[in-house]
Amino acid sequence: MKFVANLLVAIHNLAAAEAMVLAEKAGLDPAQVVGLVASGVGTSRVFELRAPMMAAKHYAPPTMRNAMWSKDLAVIGEFAAALECPTPLFSAVLPLHAATLAAGLGGEDTAAIHAVLARMAGLETK
Repeated sequence: MKFVANLLVAIHNLAAAEAMVLAEKAGLDPAQVVGLVASGVGTSRVFELRAPMMAAKHYAPPTMRNAMWSKDLAVIGEFAAALECPTPLFSAVLPLHAATLAAGLGGEDTAAIHAVLARMAGLETK
């Protein structure tokens, strides 16, 4: 059950970052996006927890450090592979998580994946 739950956490975390970067790229106020999305049908508990960090571009204090998250992602990937179960959305998280580590954000919350997407979008990051 933990692998299933954390697979969803990984996907929701990337989805929240993608939505926040899209909003920022469109010129929307990140704080306002957090408030509106969090109260609507598009929200998730992960969005509610991490989107405020993304809006502030401040990924501390971490509820889950990227460096620790790596172990969980590896175990989940191995589990799915052993079952020969396709996980295309989960698989999309892995290179972006690796980029988060490469950017020196291993000690930050997993919300820091937002910084990677923001840089890819040409947005200013702190």
